[in-house]
Amino acid sequence: MMLKSIPLLVLVQLLMITGLLDLGQTRNKTRQEKVFSLFSIVQFPNEACSSASGTFGNGTCYTAGECSNKGGSASGNCAAGFGVCCIFTISATGSSVSENCSYITNPNYPSNYVPTTTPSVVSYTLNKATNDVCRIRLDYDEFTLTQPLAAAADQGQCSTDSFTMTTTDRTIVPTVATYGEYPWLCGTNTGMHSYLDVSCTDTDSAELRFTIGDATLNQWKIKVTQFSCGDPGVAAQQGCFQYHTGVTGTIQSYNFAGGAQIQGQNYKNCIRQEEGYCCITYSVISYAISTLTCVGAPHTTAEATRCSGASNCINDFILVPGVINPNPFVQPATRFCGIFLESGGYSLTNQPITTCSCPFEISHVTGIQQVGPNAAVTVEDGFQLSYCQVAGNC
Repeated sequence: MMLKSIPLLVLVQLLMITGLLDLGQTRNKTRQEKVFSLFSIVQFPNEACSSASGTFGNGTCYTAGECSNKGGSASGNCAAGFGVCCIFTISATGSSVSENCSYITNPNYPSNYVPTTTPSVVSYTLNKATNDVCRIRLDYDEFTLTQPLAAAADQGQCSTDSFTMTTTDRTIVPTVATYGEYPWLCGTNTGMHSYLDVSCTDTDSAELRFTIGDATLNQWKIKVTQFSCGDPGVAAQQGCFQYHTGVTGTIQSYNFAGGAQIQGQNYKNCIRQEEGYCCITYSVISYAISTLTCVGAPHTTAEATRCSGASNCINDFILVPGVINPNPFVQPATRFCGIFLESGGYSLTNQPITTCSCPFEISHVTGIQQVGPNAAVTVEDGFQLSYCQVAGNC
């Protein structure tokens, strides 16, 4: 047969050539796959990023094209250089926010806003960035409005300038005769923050409204951050107008920097209970909630001199549930006022107070018509408290 006539050496050479051809094809295929992988689409999450801007510190990581299409401004890189830190800002009245980590500034920022007529309203709409947003945080990077009124009958009222907040299902705003579902603000609140609650309905939104009554002290820069309903910390507690985290921290009333309480405050500060901590202690840095002066010892002094309890703390006070009172002569209190803070309400000095009631909360309430008594002007700075959580086995 023909096959038998082929020399063995020739047959071996044919087999080697065939193998080399197969090996070349395999290497070529591998090389093509590697080339293709270099041009594969890089995907990364649209997370918060630190911008290169000296004015707006944070943004959201997008591709350069996405940032431009969404109306943002690129400032620095993110995602190992595959993305840009995209900043979103609005300032004109009637503008809306739809992106997480956006900034709202007054018209003509960073200069002072001078309205053409007064009173003038500047409003903004906050739309949910995604359907599952439940909390919106407002960080007041800059917040300066005219101080509340100081006259006796009107003390604390945000009468010249005011800032109000509403959401789709919380539409009641404060007035000089009613509490709102969120308090109104005025004065100096730079460095403070607030939280708004929204439902899981994708059409829910919030509105921020500045009412400006003069041409001075009209400046704001607010960072807007949205949190998912599945967030393990913030979204777990509804109704917290302020929300603090950490074993230690500081809590203060709005316009504390301006040295005057605001009328119509009725909100709750929440402190996240950290793992392994069962109680919390509050210590006074500054405290002037009302004009009451607490004097004497509880077993020798009239109840009227006590700076705690519903009968004495009527107009302006803080609420701290479950305060532990080591004094057997004094009934525990949850409502505190006056110029000194002490667990029983009888003291000429400030004393730390401790509670093991969870969740950790402090509510702040001021008069529905004015701060302080109607008869005379009083100095009520508000409060600034440090807190320290106490470790234990809960």
